[in-house]
Amino acid sequence: MKRKAVIWLCVLLAVSGCAPSFNNDEEIIEENQDDTSQETAIIPSYNVTEEEYKVILPYKVSKARGVIVDQIANRLDIGEFEEGLRRHSKQAFDPDKYYFQEGQKIDEETVLTWIDDLNPKVEKGSKEEVFRDNPRYLSHILEQDYLQKTGENTVELGGMSIGIALKSNYRFQTEEGGPYYYEDISQKEMLREGKKIAQQILERVRGMEDMPDVPIMIALYREEERSALVPGEFVATTSVSANSSSIGEWESIDEENVLFPSGEAKENYSEESDRMKTFEQDVGEYFPNYTGVIGKGFYIDDELKKLRIEIPIEFQGKAEVVGFTQYVYGVAMETFENYYDLEINIKSNQRQESLITRDAGEDEPKVHIYQ
Repeated sequence: MKRKAVIWLCVLLAVSGCAPSFNNDEEIIEENQDDTSQETAIIPSYNVTEEEYKVILPYKVSKARGVIVDQIANRLDIGEFEEGLRRHSKQAFDPDKYYFQEGQKIDEETVLTWIDDLNPKVEKGSKEEVFRDNPRYLSHILEQDYLQKTGENTVELGGMSIGIALKSNYRFQTEEGGPYYYEDISQKEMLREGKKIAQQILERVRGMEDMPDVPIMIALYREEERSALVPGEFVATTSVSANSSSIGEWESIDEENVLFPSGEAKENYSEESDRMKTFEQDVGEYFPNYTGVIGKGFYIDDELKKLRIEIPIEFQGKAEVVGFTQYVYGVAMETFENYYDLEINIKSNQRQESLITRDAGEDEPKVHIYQ
């Protein structure tokens, strides 16, 4: 019989206008009965936003913590991969009914073993063509757990999401110390191989000794090149019901991270590209040491959902920061429409000086000037 981990909960009671009192936590005795493990935990009374998952406390880090850093070359991909998987998980596991926890089933050794097993085997010293014909598609496997209440004061694993990071460009060496070669991988090829890998991962997860029969959501992520200034994107998801070890239909995802300015932005998103150009020109009129604006747009189904802008600039004093921030605020109000999230970061020497944010639908941005 598979071991089921049951976590007893101490729920914090929120008092209007007051901070939660940790002295009122309910103490639960840990028990081990019928091969069932139990431990004490807490569900916070407060949440960052209604759209986000509450997190079970004490916080448990992933059993494969840190592995992702050595597996995915572009650091921008790491953040997008982790955050995006949680975002897509909301379609399968409602934040009103589930609690988030980092992966507790697939540990570091397992991840590394599976990555090695599920990629083609090519011996060092093989010809360049052999490497090109057998690229390592799979970069990383990310697990996220979603806990669900099973009683008044108990929760257990109710669902799992698995993110599969796949390469768009394969870098390899034919021998130690030799030159690097590169092989582009088309999205069609990546999807074909990624779906095969997903099926094998699902079977391995279902075969784990202490893995309960729960629904599993699987998402395929296409990485960007290691030198890219924007991350890649998720390209497909599928949901597998509890007790099933077979993947059915996949649902395509149309997401894209776009750099402004760029030829791609000018060609495919001309309206936003023109707005960014106008914004950059207006900002440049204010300050002689201005060096440029970098924008990153996140699109879903060709519709802009978030625009993040970074303005690197040198200041000689706090008054300059305040004045420049006020000016940028006004330019942003006149330039950017409010149907998408907007974030403007003003920095000097890698230091954050001020932040301007506006959520989709809001009329006026919020401003914070750092001390």
